[in-house]
Amino acid sequence: MIPLLSALLSPALACPTVATGTPNALTYDVARTAIVRQGTRTTFTVSVAPEGQAQDFALVMPVPALLEESDIAVLDAEVFARLEGYTGLLTMPDAGCAPAGGTTDSSEGGGGGGGGERAEVQVEAEYLVGDYRITILSATESGALFTWLEGNGYHLADATIPVLEDYIEEGMFFMAAQVSDDATLADGSALPPLQVAYDSETFSIPIRLAARNSTGEQDMLVYAVTDGDGARAGVSNYPEFEVPDVCIWGDPEADDFMEFYEDRFAPRWAAAGDAAWTVEWAGGFGDCSPCSGTQLTPEDLAALGFAGDASSHFLTRIHMRYTTEAAVQDLMLYESGIWEPEVTSFADDNEWNRDCIDPCRATDGMEGEEPVEE
Repeated sequence: MIPLLSALLSPALACPTVATGTPNALTYDVARTAIVRQGTRTTFTVSVAPEGQAQDFALVMPVPALLEESDIAVLDAEVFARLEGYTGLLTMPDAGCAPAGGTTDSSEGGGGGGGGERAEVQVEAEYLVGDYRITILSATESGALFTWLEGNGYHLADATIPVLEDYIEEGMFFMAAQVSDDATLADGSALPPLQVAYDSETFSIPIRLAARNSTGEQDMLVYAVTDGDGARAGVSNYPEFEVPDVCIWGDPEADDFMEFYEDRFAPRWAAAGDAAWTVEWAGGFGDCSPCSGTQLTPEDLAALGFAGDASSHFLTRIHMRYTTEAAVQDLMLYESGIWEPEVTSFADDNEWNRDCIDPCRATDGMEGEEPVEE
C-alpha cells in the first residue's frame, strides 16, 4: 500500500484566493481551490476550514459577472477530501524498478434612489445558500467599498484599498459571504466548500486581495480541471519550477516527510522568485502511476462543475507559493497541450528500494552546486 501525504501548508497560511476578515484572530486552512474551465464557463470552488469560531467566518471575492442564486452552491467536503487523496504526494515502501509516471440586512450605502446618481456601493443581490449568507456588491469607489465592508463585518487590511480600486476599474463585482445566523457549526469545523460559476473570457484566479490581507508567505493548491484536449494547465504570468522526485527520501520511521519535502521545495521556489509554482500531479482519466488508492469519481467531477464524459477531463494540481509583495497580478491560467502524466512520489529507504532507486540529494535539479546527500 502507498501512504498518502497531506498537502504542504505554510504556518503563515491565509486564504489564497479570497480576502477574509473578522474582528477576531481567526485563521484558515484554505489552501485548496478547484477551478473547472470549459469554453468560457468557469466553476470555482474554495474549501474553507477555519480554526476558531466558524460562525465568525467572512469572505470577500471579486467575480467578473453579476451572480444569480443558481450560480452559487455548496459542496460536500468529501469531494475535496477525495481530490486531495487522489493527487496527494506519495511515498512508496516498494517502488519497484519502474520510474513513477507516469452579510447583514444593512443597506447603508447600498439602496440607491430612483432618478439620482448610482450609489458608490450597490447591493445587487442577497442570497441564502446552504450555511452562507451571500451579498453581491458593485462599487464605483474603493474607499466607500472598504467602509461598507468594514461596517458589515468584513475587516480587511488598509493595503487592500488600492487592489479594490483595480478590481472596480476592471468592472468586477464582489461576492461577500458570511456564515448565516441559523447555521449550527462546531468551532474549528470545516465549512462546506463554497462554489461560484460564471462566464468569462479569462481563465484566472484572483489572489491580489488575499495577498494584501496577509502578513507573510502563502501557499495555494489549485486543482485545475479542463477538457482533455487542452491537457495540463499552467500559470502564464509567474515562473514555474520543478521539485525532482523518484528518489529515496529517508527513513520513514525516523524522519518527517513533510519537513523533507519542504527542504526540497523552499530553495527551488526561492530560486525561481518570491511568487512561483510547480505541478505536483497531472493526468487524465486513470493516468496515475503510481496511484494513491483513492478514486476521484465522475460524480465528484460533476460536483466540481465538469460537464460531459468524465473520461475526457484532464486534472492538474498546481502548488503556488507567493509573498505579499510579489503577488502583484492574479493568476492567469492556460491549457498547455502537454499530456504527459505527473505524479510526485518518493521511495522509502529500505533494502528493496536501494537496489534500483538512487538516494535523494539536496541539490537535485539545481544548477551550479555539487550534489550532496540529504
